[in-house]
Parts: sequence; C-alpha cells; structure tokens
Amino acid sequence: MKLSKKLFIIGLVILLAVQLSGCGAKSAEGSAEGNPTASSDVQKDPITGEIYPDQINIGVIEGGPESAILIQENYFSGIGVKVNAVTYSAGTDINNAVVSGDVDVASFGSSPIALGIASGIDYKVVFAPYVQGGNIEALVVKNDLGIRSVADLKGKTIAAPFGTTSHYALLNALELAGLGPNDATLLDMGGQDIVAAWTRGDIDAAYIWSPALDECSKSGSIITNDGELAAQGVLIPEIAVASTAFSEKYPTLVSQYVKALLDVYGLVKGDSEKATQAVADWEGISVENAKGQVDDNIWVSGEEQLSADYLGTAEKKGKLAVTLKTIADFHQSQGNISKAPESKTFEDAIDPSFVELALQIK
Repeated sequence: MKLSKKLFIIGLVILLAVQLSGCGAKSAEGSAEGNPTASSDVQKDPITGEIYPDQINIGVIEGGPESAILIQENYFSGIGVKVNAVTYSAGTDINNAVVSGDVDVASFGSSPIALGIASGIDYKVVFAPYVQGGNIEALVVKNDLGIRSVADLKGKTIAAPFGTTSHYALLNALELAGLGPNDATLLDMGGQDIVAAWTRGDIDAAYIWSPALDECSKSGSIITNDGELAAQGVLIPEIAVASTAFSEKYPTLVSQYVKALLDVYGLVKGDSEKATQAVADWEGISVENAKGQVDDNIWVSGEEQLSADYLGTAEKKGKLAVTLKTIADFHQSQGNISKAPESKTFEDAIDPSFVELALQIK
C-alpha cells in the first residue's frame, strides 16, 4: 500500500471516527466459520473508499498456535465482513491459495514466505506473531534405532514437508551436525503421510509439528527442535501476510486482521492457561503437549513489531527482512531455488502500516 503520509493520516482519522462511532461493530455471535456481515451502513473501506467484498478469505495453518487461538477465541469477530477461514496443512499450500486468489490474508511459516517472495508471489508481510521456540517443530526419531544425535542420522530416511519451516529447520540441523542433504534420504511428506509412514516403518525420523509430532513422539524421541536451533542462531519466525491487491483496496480489513493477531498476543501474555486450552482443543492434543506451543515461543507485541528487530518502519525496515533474505539464501545454497532476490525485494515486501493502524483499534 503506497499512500502518502498525508493520505495515511487522513485515512487513520476516518478509520478511528468510524470505530469510535460504533459503525461496523461485529456481533459477538460471529465465528470463524461464518461471521455475520457488517451492518448495512458500512459498505466501504473508510481509507480507500472501496466497496467491501462479501467476505475475507483467511488461511490458517494446521498446528499453528496463533491459528488455534484466533478460531477458538473468535477473534475474527472484529473484522468488518464475513470471514471464511480455511485450514491448510502446510505453508506451501497457502502460497498456492494466495496465487489462485483463494486466500487474502494468512499467518504461517517464514520459510515458505521467503520462498514465496523469491518466486514473485505478490503479498505483503504485515505481522510476525512469534519466533518459533521449543518443540513447536522438532526432529523426532524412532526409539528402537538407538539414535542419540543428529549426526547419527547419516544414512537414515527422514521425512519433512518440503518448502516449509520444518524442511528449513531440518536442513539447518543437518548442516550444524556436519551432514549435507545427501547424507540422508529426505522424503517430502505432509503431517498425515508422515504418521502413516512412521507407523509402517518406512521412515526413521521426521521433522514436523503437531499433531503429527505428538503421534510420532509416542514411539520416538526428540533429538533437536526449533528452540535449540534458535539458540544456535537459526531464527524461524511465524509471519502474517496479505495479498498486495487486497491490502491496497481494503487496508482497514487487513488492519482488523492484524488486530485479531494482537488479541492473540494479549491472551498469551494475560492468560496463558486459557491460550493453552484453546490450542489443545483446536489441535486435539493434550494440554501438556499444547503448553510448549504457548510458553516456548517468543511472542511479539504490537510495539515490538515496529522495532528494528522485526518489521521496522516505512522509513527503515527491520531485521525481519534480513531473516527472510537469510532463509532465501540458504535455500539457494541447498539448490532449492536457482537464485535468491536482493535484500531490497524483501524490504519492499514488508509493510508496517497495518500494525500502525491496528494499534489504534480499541
């Protein structure tokens, strides 16, 4: 969204006036499956004047704690149009849905987003809910193999969904252990296929997230995870994006989506037990297993989003652009993409203005 500073301020004033007057308020009965449509007197985005669409299509990621909390706590109810929330099993699937026009906004892993930007997918980075830590994603191995470290996986068969943060984490874990991708057999599998292959005995290990991780852990042991990688300098943030075309037409709706993510942060910090229960209920896992997804991740506040460590500002983008560039460069070195774009491409893909707007919403 390329608005002059003057236009942005005018739009912000209009947006606040609409919100303070109570127009466009969502019914508390709204849900992710079918929020009620905004009241009839609010038909246009107060910033751009564009007539609102019938609905906003939101991608949510399987195993994502922010997705679980958004839906279980009905934080989408603050969005001014009907919400169509669709769950995807991997970030690569969300990328495809953005390209096809089936997703307007979504929150998922930074690795598929870096690859998406590198391949020319036209979306903007609008938020970073958290940096992955603990066992949000982990490398699990079968107990009967006697494997105690990542280096012991040489010659073994390991599954992960390619192009995802788990794939990126696995490749980094192997490299840190002195192994290359050719030192083990790597198979491209989604969560359900990993569980089936694990049960059949077709694979020795997998880097994956819940609920597949929990199923494999019943007869396996975790030998490294995103938290250990973070301690070694491999940062894997979760990132929210918005289709560029959609965000330019409906900046208010995108800012309301970002506000919902800010509400997730508020619950995590204000009532972690309730947040944990939401994750457990949505993912169908135990509260004990869900706890790490809430407590171990590094959650990022709205104010921190605009700092040099994350999105930064319109005038000076933050380190998130550097992280995305690092991820793309790593995939280039692994032969997953032919060439990573220059840093400016990632800087241009980050738009902090929606966080600025969301922070004004009460």
